Amino acid sequence: MRSVWSERAKKSLHIVEDYILREFGEKKRTEFMAEAEKVAIQLESFPTMGKEEPLLAHRKKHYRSYMITRKSKMIYHVDEIRELVVISDVWDIRKAPKTAAKGL
Repeated sequence: MRSVWSERAKKSLHIVEDYILREFGEKKRTEFMAEAEKVAIQLESFPTMGKEEPLLAHRKKHYRSYMITRKSKMIYHVDEIRELVVISDVWDIRKAPKTAAKGL
C-alpha cells in the first residue's frame, strides 16, 4: 500500500505546522513534520495500526486515527480496492472534538 494526502489533510497539516513554528520554533516544527511523515510511512505497512475513530463511526468510510504527537492526530481511511491509505485530516486535539470532525 501507499499513502496519499487529501487536500484537506495537507491544509490542516500546514496550519498545525505554521502554529508550531510560530509558537515553538523551527526545531519543533521540523520534529513535528518528521513525525507526521514517519506515521504516514508506517501506515503504508500497517494500515490498521490506528484505532477506529469514534467521532466518525457513523460515516460511510471506515475512519481510523493515529497520534502524531500528544496534541495532534492523523485521520485516515483505507481504500482496499486502490490499495491506498488516504490521509483525510490532521486534528489538533486541543480543539473541541466535534468541531474537528465536522468537515469530513
